[in-house]
Amino acid sequence: MTHELNSKPPDYYKALYQIAVEVTSRTDTAGVLDSIVRSTAAAMGVKACSLMLLSPDRKHLLHTAAYGLSDSYIKKGPVDVGPILAEVLTGKPVAVYDVSTDRRVHYRAQAISEGIASMLSLPLVAGSEIIGVLRIYTDKPRRFTPDDIEFLTLVAGLGGIALRKARHHESKEKLYEERLEEKIAQLEQVKEELNKVEQAKNKLLGFLSVVAHDLKSPLAAIQSYFSVMLGGYSGELNEKHRHMIERSSARINGLLDLISDLLDISRIESGQILKEMETVPLPKLAHSIVEEAHRLAEQKGLALKVEIPPSLPPIYCSAPRIEQALTNLLSNAIKFTEKGGTICLKVLEVDGQIQCEISDTGIGIPKEDLPRIFEDFYRASNVDPTSGTGLGLAIVKRIIEAHGGRIWVASPCPETGCGTKFTFVLPIRRNP
Repeated sequence: MTHELNSKPPDYYKALYQIAVEVTSRTDTAGVLDSIVRSTAAAMGVKACSLMLLSPDRKHLLHTAAYGLSDSYIKKGPVDVGPILAEVLTGKPVAVYDVSTDRRVHYRAQAISEGIASMLSLPLVAGSEIIGVLRIYTDKPRRFTPDDIEFLTLVAGLGGIALRKARHHESKEKLYEERLEEKIAQLEQVKEELNKVEQAKNKLLGFLSVVAHDLKSPLAAIQSYFSVMLGGYSGELNEKHRHMIERSSARINGLLDLISDLLDISRIESGQILKEMETVPLPKLAHSIVEEAHRLAEQKGLALKVEIPPSLPPIYCSAPRIEQALTNLLSNAIKFTEKGGTICLKVLEVDGQIQCEISDTGIGIPKEDLPRIFEDFYRASNVDPTSGTGLGLAIVKRIIEAHGGRIWVASPCPETGCGTKFTFVLPIRRNP
């Protein structure tokens, strides 16, 4: 005999709808399973309902959700797979009309003590696998109808869907946790390596600082002797000797520049800038720099355009270091721009920050060199490799970043289509 869905009692419709909504909308599996057993018991008018899941070895079942059963009954421990449950786990529904007389009932004494008269058990399926049992209990003997069995079959199907969702979610969470733990371990390893690099760098900077200090004085003394000799104060020099001394003097100047740069890096890295911070009016700070830049630009036949509004707010900075950064950028612009070219210095306030732009119409920086232009000892491929120490821009970057700012470069300059444009920003901060 076929039982159509429209022949079911109205409570079954309502219960199936409520359970379907719970399964599809809720993510807390325990709450969904609890709702299933409660709604099922209420719809069927029975004493209790429970949902039991198979243990991994498939020899026992554990109450996962239950309604209407005492704690002592639920917590009696794993339920052995007796004759009834063994048959249910083959995929068949099993009804027990009278618990007290049916010899298949495995825990008869406990069931009678619990006040259970009849039971109906159905397999709980997730995908194609039977993973447990859905069971209802009555307190009076009851012969279960095909409608009861079909309703409970549909409920068991929804329960299986809920558990399959839970397993999928747990699997994803486990995978996520494993990946997260792996990433954390990698980050810890990177952090440890960075600490080692930082320690090695600090040792190297300390070593370089000591060496630089020890070398600077004797080299300066040698340079003084060369100056005396080249000035003719120690007697006349022939052309050969003069040429040799001039070359040696140039080499020593290069070494002294390198030592000065290394000492600058050591001081910046050690945080000495923080001791030099003060509130400084920008127009006043830039005045001496611009004056010297004008002189150098005129000597080379270059035009220098300067835009520094007098209304700019003062900034909290190390004045000597900001002067050093501006001087370096302007000197480079003048150095690498041919006669007749133009250098521009523009300072403005943008979004609560001071923005400085130094642009030129010079030789520019090749595209492939731009990503590395601020690295220590790096020189662009279109300049003399013996020109300078290769630390100037690296020092400028350190100075700007030590002030909480940032610096970047564009080549060619966006406004002119040629040359180079360096831009850096500094936060406007008052003396704390």
